[in-house]
Amino acid sequence: MAGRNFATGGPKAAAGTTGLGVSEREDLANFISLITRDETPFYSSIGKTKSKGILHEWTTDELAAPGSNQVAEGSSYATTHAAQTAEPMRTRLGNYTQINSKTVEVSGSKRAVDQAGVADEYAYQLKKRGTELRRDVEHDLVHSWNSSNGSGTRKMGGYQAFTNVNIVNAGAASGAAYTAPSTVGIGTCGVIVRGASDANLLALELSNVDDAMQTIYQEGGKATVMMTSPANKRKFSAKAQAADSNVQRNIDDSGKLRQSVEMYDSDFGTIKIVPNYIMGLAHNTTGNATTSAKDYSALVYDPQWYNIATLRALHETEVGQAGDSTIGQIVEECSLEVRNPSGCGLIVGLAG
Repeated sequence: MAGRNFATGGPKAAAGTTGLGVSEREDLANFISLITRDETPFYSSIGKTKSKGILHEWTTDELAAPGSNQVAEGSSYATTHAAQTAEPMRTRLGNYTQINSKTVEVSGSKRAVDQAGVADEYAYQLKKRGTELRRDVEHDLVHSWNSSNGSGTRKMGGYQAFTNVNIVNAGAASGAAYTAPSTVGIGTCGVIVRGASDANLLALELSNVDDAMQTIYQEGGKATVMMTSPANKRKFSAKAQAADSNVQRNIDDSGKLRQSVEMYDSDFGTIKIVPNYIMGLAHNTTGNATTSAKDYSALVYDPQWYNIATLRALHETEVGQAGDSTIGQIVEECSLEVRNPSGCGLIVGLAG
């Protein structure tokens, strides 16, 4: 007699090895539950625009620095013009578009069988891959430390590639170094030097946020959002609620005690504190290929200065049949437009 090799993998089948429960029906709910987070906080917070080429470019400008501007009565144009400082020149910035893609392959049998929670396996996989692709884009925008690259496999520069001013290094006092990139031309990522261990990194302080807000204000900007990892979000709330912080915990009309800090009113404006779970994931950086960059930074920015520039919108291409399987691909080509990098900032050297 053949052995017991017909089990479907369900719990009742396992019970059948003792001869009990073999004929009992399993209670399998008609849905599939995904616990993985699918939010894209940064991508969702910024604007959208259209790219018309694989190199998306834009220009920035600024006002001349304030200064004394008195002139003598009756001065000639030549005399007045000679006394004035040169007008700041426009700067041309750019970022290459990046092709993002996911593939799907589903057998004919898998599409035909009656499955719990799935009407069509191919459609389900397309939706799932699309959600994954959107999270991948979020990762490259805020957490990959990508430098823009137009040769070979094109790569868009992320947030850090366009932030070379308004940088606060929280870990500088303990030896964590950071070399800022240049924003002249195409975005090149900064270099992280953390030392042999995370001992060089320090916890996020309220003063780090104040310093970033002040430098942005002095550059003419006004940040409205600080985005960081969940661990840094908790540390920020704890620091804001500390006994000597001059911040009181709020108890609303319902008696609910508010422990978290969602809005922070600094000397240079109010910012919203937003956690981004992707910034809390481990990732090897471009500048230091052996060190995880999780929890390392906080983005202090105004969403109005950022856009997703789309060359090709997200779309599905059904490649066709490969034998008895249906295969398809979803593709999107886009880049990050940083309209004026001076209006935003970055806190680095955080321990999480």
